[in-house]
Amino acid sequence: MATLLVATLGLDLGSIFPSNLDAPKSRLVRASRTGDFAAVRRCFLDHDADELDLDSALDAASAHAHMGIVDFLVRFGATDLDSALLSAASRDHARVVAYLISDDRRNPATNTREAQALASNVGAYNCDWLLTAHRWEQRRGQ
Repeated sequence: MATLLVATLGLDLGSIFPSNLDAPKSRLVRASRTGDFAAVRRCFLDHDADELDLDSALDAASAHAHMGIVDFLVRFGATDLDSALLSAASRDHARVVAYLISDDRRNPATNTREAQALASNVGAYNCDWLLTAHRWEQRRGQ
């Protein structure tokens, strides 16, 4: 339960649920959370990358299992896959978790131990098993 508390406190809720909805980064996060892929693309077309908060948008898309948007944001430069992994694992989004830890990523999420403990504590059984198997394979490969 302590892991859940630490993971929850580590989330930047102000970025995931922004108060200024007209700011470019807020529009990107909102579109990522709701799964509006057209609005996500529009944010990239209308604004410079430094105006957008890709990592918070990745967290929001991961938390709501919008796989297409997760892939899009990672390809366009989102780097905080560890936080996104916790967001997806806590809600048992196994497909997103598998994507984030995949060796196909240049820099896959590395906090699999914390994510597995979080998934186990909140009853996210699919992610718990997936992360346990992934960690087991990593140990066997060493």
